[in-house]
Amino acid sequence: MSKQVKVKLKTTIQQPNEEPEIYELWSSGTYIEKGEHSYLKYEEIQDQQVIKTTVKMGSRQGLIFRSGAVNMRLPFLIGADQTGNYESEFGTLIVKTKTRQMTFELNDDQGHFLVQYELIVGGQPVGEYTLEFNYTEVSP
Repeated sequence: MSKQVKVKLKTTIQQPNEEPEIYELWSSGTYIEKGEHSYLKYEEIQDQQVIKTTVKMGSRQGLIFRSGAVNMRLPFLIGADQTGNYESEFGTLIVKTKTRQMTFELNDDQGHFLVQYELIVGGQPVGEYTLEFNYTEVSP
């Protein structure tokens, strides 16, 4: 099953001794259910380049996969460190996530997925991240 949705992503980045940075993104996308898993797919444009994003949502486990202008795989699992990767112009960086909190709520025509995690690059913590996805079904 799939539905056309409007997606709002609010990203909060908290780095030590700094004010939080907050970003919001609005996009059109698709909500997909496959078996026991729920996915959100959407595209964003940065510097006139397309980034395709797929978010696998759950209450204990999740994944963000981005391809195009940015290539990244960021896994989340409550209670366990996870290893992902981020491709940059300098090569592939191995990143780790320490998931602090994750919630996934689904209603008839809307949903909410929140994940809070610490991001570690090269063994060093680079910040606490909160990603909050809200999506609402749109009429065809």
